[in-house]
Amino acid sequence: MTNLIVLGSITEDLIRIPNENDKHFIGGVPVYAASTAKALGESIGVVSKVGTDFHLKNLKVINSLDADLNGFKIIGSTSMKFENKYDLKGKRTQRVLSVSEKISFRDIPEMYYDSQCIHLGPVFNEIEPDLINEVRKTFDFVSLDGQGFTRSLEEKTRKVILEPWLNYEEYLPKLDVLKVDDAELKGITATNRLAEAIKLALKAGVKLLVITQAHKGAIIFHKQKRYDIPAIPTNVIDETGAGDTFITAFLLEYLKTKDCYYSGLIAAAAASFKISNSGPIPNYTREDIINKLKAFLPDFEGK
Repeated sequence: MTNLIVLGSITEDLIRIPNENDKHFIGGVPVYAASTAKALGESIGVVSKVGTDFHLKNLKVINSLDADLNGFKIIGSTSMKFENKYDLKGKRTQRVLSVSEKISFRDIPEMYYDSQCIHLGPVFNEIEPDLINEVRKTFDFVSLDGQGFTRSLEEKTRKVILEPWLNYEEYLPKLDVLKVDDAELKGITATNRLAEAIKLALKAGVKLLVITQAHKGAIIFHKQKRYDIPAIPTNVIDETGAGDTFITAFLLEYLKTKDCYYSGLIAAAAASFKISNSGPIPNYTREDIINKLKAFLPDFEGK
């Protein structure tokens, strides 16, 4: 049995970075979660759907990540596909090229019901918010990446734009973890000020709030305490999947230790390895993470 189940679309991403050739990678929350788990010496269960247009080489990548794929299906004609275009400052503009079939509770294999945690990782409307209610009845620990509930399309360009999650107060109390970045949290709560957005999310009743902030690191709120997680310096090559890597490493560590700060440091180090490499194939191990943290924080001790 795996401790962590990850549900969301597996994507095919076109990556465009200034002064570089276009790159095509498999992506999506389940892929980067599986990659992170493999690097940490663990495995996850995947619940996802792709279409018949999904490339064979990407199926091989999925199989190489050692995840349990009993919840993975090929159904429908199209997969979720994005264009991720970065400017010289690393800011991303995202366009939706095609979408996949929706994912519902009945797509979760019964063999996953005994897993400790489920992480919902929608990227663009492939799950309905009511799925939160359904998984809450089955899983002891429920985590959500809020990005998929804030995204809409600009019709002419098919660019992804952020819109408020109008009834977020109904669902946040049912979560153990909400993972967002600054823009997503402000989008969810319909406010332009991060401090106000944090206040609203915590007031709504989310138990553990994880806010990733790229080169600034991350902020974690739990039981009225704030934990500031530093970014670990590295040579940035490709930032796609950094947030997914962070939350997966955080969840896997937190489920074992219940230590927000320690789990955040492990997550930050894992994310630093991810962004120093293109694509989802991990090029590091848990030992590498511990050694990097010891070099960055001389008093750090691995658990």
